[in-house]
Amino acid sequence: MWQYLWAHAIFHMVRWFPPSNRIKITVVTMVITMCLLSPQFYVLLLNRTTRWCPEPLLSLLIISIVLTFFVIGFTFLFVTMIPVPREVKIAFHVFGLANFCTGLAQCISTLKGKDCQFTTIELYDISVALAVLSAIATVFVVFMLPFWIVNEKKKDSVLDRRNRTGICYEPVKCCSCLWHI
Repeated sequence: MWQYLWAHAIFHMVRWFPPSNRIKITVVTMVITMCLLSPQFYVLLLNRTTRWCPEPLLSLLIISIVLTFFVIGFTFLFVTMIPVPREVKIAFHVFGLANFCTGLAQCISTLKGKDCQFTTIELYDISVALAVLSAIATVFVVFMLPFWIVNEKKKDSVLDRRNRTGICYEPVKCCSCLWHI
């Protein structure tokens, strides 16, 4: 789930900059996003990673790498496309659902795989990190989801930036990026 939240955050962060001055932040965010692959590939390429582990941590690491490639693609689309087409948004939310399922599996497998911390140390450590990131992202999305749904069902009741109204206008007037993609 952390990949979904990463692309969502980059989408909004880039839009805080004026359109005439987005090239630098676009390049920086794309470089940082590509660097998300480094620790995952490092652990994947270690010889110790292929040792036996009762939980599918290696498979989940490979899935995480694939999802990170998707997040690189979505991040690129989000920083270059203005406005973002509806089809891309729908595909992104389907990606988020897949991300949620993978994050849930990551958390469960990491909790059940305590034996792996002795046989595949680095793999277990990165699994713990990915599980924690997924759990944090899931808690954030679960907290925000009711507000997003209410705002979608009753247009602009939670936040209407145009009229500067809504039950959440005051708390988020400086950070309205929480509300949409």
